[in-house]
Amino acid sequence: MTPEDVETVRRAYDAFARGDLHALQQLLSADIEWRTTSDVPFLGNYRGIDQFLAALNEWTEPFDEMTTEVEEIIDAGDRAIVRHRMRGRGTDSGVEVDLVLWQVVDVENGQLTRMHDYATREEAMTAAAAG
Repeated sequence: MTPEDVETVRRAYDAFARGDLHALQQLLSADIEWRTTSDVPFLGNYRGIDQFLAALNEWTEPFDEMTTEVEEIIDAGDRAIVRHRMRGRGTDSGVEVDLVLWQVVDVENGQLTRMHDYATREEAMTAAAAG
């Protein structure tokens, strides 16, 4: 992964963290693919910007004070592995959420094309190595 691709990944996560969906959309391929893990309440495969944004909304809407931060980006050759932490409080329940996801991210032509979630670093490393 080129330094420019790693910076694209960082910029995409930063745009999401600050709620700038317009900037985020500019960094997503029109046919972005996001596969979530069973560790989140909206398990599924989402393809395209509309489905991607709908899934983001589904995940973040029930929370107050949602924050997100990238804790680590690993250059894994053709892919990036991102350790991503989301924290929030349920609007209705008041339950605190602190979720760490490992995501394997592909970048082509300055845009994210694929993002797959994993529960552990080991799973993400294995998936990134497998291609």
